[in-house]
Amino acid sequence: MAEAKKAVSKSSQEGLKDGWTRATFILRKDHLEKIKSLAYWDRKQVKEVMDEALRDYLRCKRIKPMRNK
Repeated sequence: MAEAKKAVSKSSQEGLKDGWTRATFILRKDHLEKIKSLAYWDRKQVKEVMDEALRDYLRCKRIKPMRNK
């Protein structure tokens, strides 16, 4: 049986699982090298290391919703 594919409105979203998006960020070179090293030695993808780091950081934050423009 063929798997149903979701409609993609942006080409940048092609091939992503539900709940994921692509984004571009600017960060310090030394942070990126450490993230890549962690991913290499832990046998993970960079996105997995970033997801874990952001999840842990956001877990202990009280986040107010942004106002709609």
